[in-house]
Amino acid sequence: MMKKKLLLVALIGIAVVALSGCGVNADPERAITVYNASGFWESFVVLPLIQFITWIYNLVGSLGIAIIIATLIVKIAIMPLMLKSMNSTARMQVIQPQQQKIQQKYAGKTDPDSRMKMNTEMQALYKEHGVNPLAGCLPMLIQMPLMMAFFAAFSRHPLIATYDPSYFLGFNLGLAAEWPNVILAAIVAGLMYAGQTLMQKRTMAPRDPNSPAPAMNPRMMSLVMLPMFAFMVYGSPLAMGLYFLVTQIVMLLQNLFIKRPATA
Repeated sequence: MMKKKLLLVALIGIAVVALSGCGVNADPERAITVYNASGFWESFVVLPLIQFITWIYNLVGSLGIAIIIATLIVKIAIMPLMLKSMNSTARMQVIQPQQQKIQQKYAGKTDPDSRMKMNTEMQALYKEHGVNPLAGCLPMLIQMPLMMAFFAAFSRHPLIATYDPSYFLGFNLGLAAEWPNVILAAIVAGLMYAGQTLMQKRTMAPRDPNSPAPAMNPRMMSLVMLPMFAFMVYGSPLAMGLYFLVTQIVMLLQNLFIKRPATA
């Protein structure tokens, strides 16, 4: 599990480098439309998302509110998958001492027969407790492409990537690395910390004092990720900041539905 979390941190770091500082330069030629979309990513991912946001905009008359609603709808749509993954992670915490006992049982045995027996016992343990060890990867596999898709949609939306961009609460939705982004980054970081703290309380089972300590404390992991996310929000278009804001609010509420390890 720790390796998966470290991988997530690494991927987030790559995303920070890729996205931060990429404000929207006013250039109508960058806007994606049905006439210039090319390739699978633009034609079947970014363009439909742009059209979906535009459709909501035509209903509500505000692009900022349209972005909030579109993000909320997408997050609610994938919530069942996210909750299933989080509950599976909670169950993994419960059976961790049993996993370690099986690993210790076969420690130092590298022959194929021993490895097969260990894997068989592990699979039986997972089946007994209804755990899918790969489910913990699901949030990462969903969130990263989704984040990239929304960023592409915002940075190349016809109503943002123009010389006369849309505004929300008086702020340019293509604005990046300015004081409104600082405020939004602070709010998002605070919500993220609250959500991570709540998730840890609801998924972390009491640790066996005889079991080895984790390679990185979950709270320390959160403290490493927080500055990266804050910097990403600061360096991204304000429209992307709204996406992060809604995402963290939904995740905070989502954590309330995670089953505690004792009842998972």
